[in-house]
Amino acid sequence: MKVYVVGGAVGYTRFLDDAEITHNIEDADIVMFTGGEDVDPSMYGCKRHPRTWSNIERDKEEKKIFDTINPNQLVVSVCRGSQLMCILNGGILVQDLQGHAIGKTHPITNGKEVYEITSTHHQMQYPFDLPQEDYDILYWANNIGRNHSGDKINPDIIIEKGEPEIVLYHRPGKPKCLAIQGHPEMIPGTPVTKMLNKLIKSLC
Repeated sequence: MKVYVVGGAVGYTRFLDDAEITHNIEDADIVMFTGGEDVDPSMYGCKRHPRTWSNIERDKEEKKIFDTINPNQLVVSVCRGSQLMCILNGGILVQDLQGHAIGKTHPITNGKEVYEITSTHHQMQYPFDLPQEDYDILYWANNIGRNHSGDKINPDIIIEKGEPEIVLYHRPGKPKCLAIQGHPEMIPGTPVTKMLNKLIKSLC
C-alpha cells in the first residue's frame, strides 16, 4: 500500500504492514494525518476551553489537503488526526478529558472483542450529533476518562455510549476516514495493530 503522510512524520506508519511511503498524494492508497496540537475550536464553531492548545495555521493547511483527497482514497488518522477527521466530517470535540493522557495502554471494545491500545490524549472525538448514516463507532472505551468537558457536548451521551476510540466516517462524496484515537505506531505487532491492518486492508 502506498501511503502519503501529511506533514511527513513517517514514523506514524510503523504499525502498517507493507507500507510504501510516497511523496505524491495523488499516488497514495492511504493518506495519513498524524498527532500533535489540539484542533482549534474555531474550526468547528465552538468556544475555546481554557485547556485547549491549538495551531490554527496547521488546521487550515491540513483542511486544504483533506479537501484534495479523492473519495477512492482511504484516510487513516492517529490521535490529533482522528480529532481533525471528526471535525472535517461535521463533528465537534471534547476539549478536555482527564484520565486518557496516561502514556500506557487501556482496553477498547466493539462489544465482543477487547484490545489494548495506547492512550496519550486530552481531547476526544464527539461524533454523536452527526447523522447516524455518516459514521460508525467501531471500538470504544468504557468510560475510563472523567470530567468530559467542552462547548456543546453532552457528557451523559458519552457515559451512555462510551468514549469513541476508533471511528469510521463515510459521508457521501468524501473519502472514508478511519479515525484512531490511540497511537498504534507505539505498539507495532500487537493484537490491536494486527486488527487495524486487517481493517485497513478491507477498506482499501
